[in-house]
Amino acid sequence: MEQQPSLATLLLQLDLLAEPRKMSIYREEAVEALIEALHRKDFSNSQMMALDALVSISARRTSSGGTYMEAWLLKIAGYDLPYNALMKAEKLKKNEDDLEETVLAETMKDEEKAVSSWENKVAFVLCNHEKGSIFKALEECFKSNSLEMARSCLVISTWLIYMLSVLPDTGVRSAARKSLLDEFINVLQSTRNMEDKILATLALRTFVGDPAALEELGKHAKCIYSTLRKLKRSSPVITDVLKSLMNLSSFNPTELWSCTEVVEVESCAIDEVLSLLHFKGRVISSHSDGTIKVWDAGKRVLRLIQEVRDHTKAVTCLYIPSSEDKLYSGSLDKTIRVWAIKPEEIHCIQVHDVKETVYELTANCKVACFVSQGPGVTVYRWSGVPQHININFNKTVKCLAMTGDTLYCGISGYSIQVVNLRKLTSTTFYSGTRKLLGKQSIYSLQIQDGLLFAGGSSVDGTAGKVFSHSSKAVTGSFSTGFDIQRIAVNDDFIFTATKSGIIEVWLKERVTRIASIKTGSGGHARITCLTSDMDGEMLYAGTSDGKIQAWSLD
Repeated sequence: MEQQPSLATLLLQLDLLAEPRKMSIYREEAVEALIEALHRKDFSNSQMMALDALVSISARRTSSGGTYMEAWLLKIAGYDLPYNALMKAEKLKKNEDDLEETVLAETMKDEEKAVSSWENKVAFVLCNHEKGSIFKALEECFKSNSLEMARSCLVISTWLIYMLSVLPDTGVRSAARKSLLDEFINVLQSTRNMEDKILATLALRTFVGDPAALEELGKHAKCIYSTLRKLKRSSPVITDVLKSLMNLSSFNPTELWSCTEVVEVESCAIDEVLSLLHFKGRVISSHSDGTIKVWDAGKRVLRLIQEVRDHTKAVTCLYIPSSEDKLYSGSLDKTIRVWAIKPEEIHCIQVHDVKETVYELTANCKVACFVSQGPGVTVYRWSGVPQHININFNKTVKCLAMTGDTLYCGISGYSIQVVNLRKLTSTTFYSGTRKLLGKQSIYSLQIQDGLLFAGGSSVDGTAGKVFSHSSKAVTGSFSTGFDIQRIAVNDDFIFTATKSGIIEVWLKERVTRIASIKTGSGGHARITCLTSDMDGEMLYAGTSDGKIQAWSLD
């Protein structure tokens, strides 16, 4: 019977392969022995010992001797909870040795340099042996019926593929792609373990740097797109892979879009829904009868959990700053109210009498900016001192968006003005094409991820643009014949709504229209407001006949 190599023998061979003073022939023999053991399907113990030996070479070990290669890889992918927990425990143990904080930091820094140097040497030798033959051997282990072996293989393979992105390119990436790309895609699709999915995606991110690998990955786009979308909050590398897929010329986003109507809620039989916000599993709506309603959206079907009627007239607008857990509401009763947002309710904590009806509102802890009946915009310091700013020869302001000390105003005449809230000065950000006949306006503005989304009247087949708000550069255009009345944006999509009940869906990465949704409201009901959750799972629309409609974005 053929004798299997022992783990001790394999570890001894590994010690040879990373030692530059050893003769090259010994290193070659060490790698050859490992690869031979990985190939031995009839000797699963040999395969498992070879994988264990490979895991051990990372030199990433805790003080108790356990390896943390997997936790380190997850940290590289941006999912750092396991790694931070290990390092916290290690730091506590080393502090028990009475090491000073500065000495401890320097010690850990020196250890990381030594480990990285070791890994680079060993990974270079392993990957370049016989033009990447180790990747074919690992492919054999992926196909094992042993879950333990397949998972060890995933960790080792992810490590080697990641190291290819760090090491000089010696031409073995093609061999790695041919052997392991399909295996990583299979892991992404088949496993329920989130950490395994993240490891597979970390490997895929290395592959997308290779045009041939990216094209090959594009063939699987339809099957992996939805999986990646659901995971992207867990790891930034998932977003990197998604963006690479979306930028492929062969990528057809229309094939990937689907949505399902979840519910239509009649929030009030006679009054309009004037504003909608999604916030931490809640939907908050305001209405023309003066009410604000809070809905539980956790199970996708809206459930009313609170209704307040502190305003005496229609609540025209709601706003929640990204940096705060406060809700601001504006009303025709000439007040702005500030609300504390609790898990099950909102509670009014301030009332500001602004002496003017409020139609559009944006706010933060320093200031509220709102649009009233006349031209221009009012800047209201919470100290109670309003200051009115005329915009571009007394043009009517239709919408607002604010970031930091900069206020963007969409106005009649189809332009966007910028107000410096410190100096209270106004300049032109964008002046669009105008026609002699008709009244063109910018009706909706949204800011997200350094981009300004502007929608309005359709002029020559374009109803708005996407700008970098720092450089003013145009990054995309809404090519549509519909006037855009409302815009909602999440991490994946842009939604633009018309008065007529049509919602157009645009891929955010390309600003490409991929679908249209027709609201279910009959008669002449208009879409009055629109919102989406940031994870890109739900879309909500409010209408002039008092209904809130919801769609699940599959």
